[in-house]
Amino acid sequence: MLSSEYAPDTSSSPGWWTWVTLRVPLLGSPQLLQRIALTVVFLALARVGQFIPVPGVDFAALAKAAAGAAGGYIAGGVEDALGAESATMGIFQLGIGPYIDASWTLSLIFLLKIPREVYSHLQSLRRSGREGGAVIKMYTQIGSLLFAVVLGAKRAVELRPYATVTSGFLTNTMVTLVAGAMLLRFVCDQNEDYGLGDGISLLICAGMAAGYAAKLRQLPGLLVAAAVPAWKIAAASAACLALAYTAVYVTQIEKRLPLVYYKRRAQGQEAGKRRRPSVLPAKPPRTSDYLPLRITPSGMGPLLMASFVFYMLPQVVAFVHPLAAIAMASFLFNPTVLPWSFGLFVFLTMLLDFGSGNAAREMAEWMASVDAGVKGVSPGPFTEDFLVQQQGLMRFWGGLAVAGLAVAANLFDAACTRQLGASLNAITLIMITGFITTALRQAQSLMQLPRLARALARERELLSAA
Repeated sequence: MLSSEYAPDTSSSPGWWTWVTLRVPLLGSPQLLQRIALTVVFLALARVGQFIPVPGVDFAALAKAAAGAAGGYIAGGVEDALGAESATMGIFQLGIGPYIDASWTLSLIFLLKIPREVYSHLQSLRRSGREGGAVIKMYTQIGSLLFAVVLGAKRAVELRPYATVTSGFLTNTMVTLVAGAMLLRFVCDQNEDYGLGDGISLLICAGMAAGYAAKLRQLPGLLVAAAVPAWKIAAASAACLALAYTAVYVTQIEKRLPLVYYKRRAQGQEAGKRRRPSVLPAKPPRTSDYLPLRITPSGMGPLLMASFVFYMLPQVVAFVHPLAAIAMASFLFNPTVLPWSFGLFVFLTMLLDFGSGNAAREMAEWMASVDAGVKGVSPGPFTEDFLVQQQGLMRFWGGLAVAGLAVAANLFDAACTRQLGASLNAITLIMITGFITTALRQAQSLMQLPRLARALARERELLSAA
């Protein structure tokens, strides 16, 4: 619903303040400023929780053991993405992993269509519109709680050798980690309701930015120590910026479906019967009468989810068969195979978008409510089927584009490691760029509301004057 909620109130403002708010509308929109402030508060709470230690653990011994360990299967880029560089000892150390695990489980159920009863139930919910989507979201939250319990228990067992107290350590640690994961999810939900952007995406972006900034601070020293020529550094920087620009360009590619308004067209045909033919050309359709479909509607979110699941696969397999997990990790993370296997995984992740059916139904219902439709497509179920088909096409091309970016970024990082002696973490930069672009797009859409409110006010004045 269009309203003046975000419009600056200039009726009782001094002239200089009106001049400022017209050029910087954000300053004249208290609601937007409040949302930005709450977003900062939610991000601060999420980051602070990472530094609250789990009680009953000898962190000095744990840090010493971690420094001497060879490391697990998770790559540094995924740790940056989850903000895990400082969360290995905090109550939020499970992060958003349980939620991503639950989301992927539902995606696999939709893909494999098993168990049949569960798939049929979820499919009927997806077809029921917003109400069904809310139920599916509830199932995802329940699944994230179950995954948090399992992962919390596993982590408690891993921390037991470093416990300072033995009585009830496993239970207390598991409950603490599960509560931390649920609290983090609650903070993300509150940001979606009262802040700006998707809470999980903003949390991930903040963690990625913190880890990436820390690595960039170490990079000059590494380059100086390796005596890298200046032209190589300039070429690598230009290529890195080109990848970031390409990521921004990919998130803006869209297909525009022309819309027709049946009531308006019927009125025009009726009026044409009553007047004489005119030699003047017909008025061209407005450029805003189209339905945009982006090839990456979720930005670079699928790239992050693919990164998380890809690097976690060996650890999941290790629960069942440790030797098979080692073999899988050796194959997937082989420098020759990694760029292409990861790119294929990203492409498949883009195709596994089980919420697209809901989006198509909602768009079809919206067009029916305003008596509009896609040009050349019959209204009703035909429009919904057409939108599902077009969204599948967009996911295919978006998957190819994002997978191509992932392959190029991995090949670029491998080249930087050979030529510069250090990686620039291009994958992390691409994901940060995608999240920032998505947030800016949402802010721009919110800033359009004052302009729309003023345009509606002018139209009301003209109608009342007539």
